[in-house]
Amino acid sequence: MNTKTLPEGVIGSSQAISGKGQPVAGTQSIRRALTLLRLVAKHRDDGVRLAQLVRESGLDRGTAHRLLKCLVEEQFVDRGDDNLYYLGPEAVLMGSLMPRPTSLLTRFLPVLRRVARISGDTTFLMMRQGDYIFCLHREEGTSQVRVLTTNIGQRRNLGTGTAGVAVFELMQDSEIEAIYQRHQKEYAEIGLSLENLLAMAHKTRRQGYAEVHEAFDEIGTVGLGIAFRIGHHGMGAISLATLTARLSKERRDALLGVMRNELKELGLRE
Repeated sequence: MNTKTLPEGVIGSSQAISGKGQPVAGTQSIRRALTLLRLVAKHRDDGVRLAQLVRESGLDRGTAHRLLKCLVEEQFVDRGDDNLYYLGPEAVLMGSLMPRPTSLLTRFLPVLRRVARISGDTTFLMMRQGDYIFCLHREEGTSQVRVLTTNIGQRRNLGTGTAGVAVFELMQDSEIEAIYQRHQKEYAEIGLSLENLLAMAHKTRRQGYAEVHEAFDEIGTVGLGIAFRIGHHGMGAISLATLTARLSKERRDALLGVMRNELKELGLRE
């Protein structure tokens, strides 16, 4: 069977992917340290002051300072000359040592394959990486015309690609504005303004999913994507890309229902 590849249109209370379990006894200090590490990671390149970590963690200043000192000594956190805290080399190195997020792929592969089989279309698992969206996996469907240009390992600006819009559902306007300011030149090059990004974010929040249309070689394509959270700060989306001509209202609702149910089974959506 001959297939045609089309580019994808230009079109973000947390629960771990393994679900919530009962807290392990005798681990209070570890949990507090991990809370601080997550908060430092949340602020990424901007850094964060001790006072803000105290407010956000609910810890008293002495406890927070003691735990941060340990994290700095172990190089999981850096304290800059500006007295702000940043992620340290050990935290970054541990992430880079993983050849691939095996447990995440293991959990999502059956989901992507079921959605691809039911829809006949290509499905994607996309994860947020800082100011970008990253393609972790792509599962091809059986349709004769497939949308395949988002490749595994490809990284794109948030707000581009179906999943890059879908994660806006989980983000505040202020965060989107900050990302735009950091990458204003990149967004200008692809014709996206801050107003465009915020309009997409507001629409996605109202709908509870992203729907993005595009046209290539006079053939219309549409992407559908639903976002999810993993842990405290992680977020991503599953999406599919299909031909506009194949997407009736009934089919759209059915496919969104399939994706929502799959994420619900994983404990990642209500």
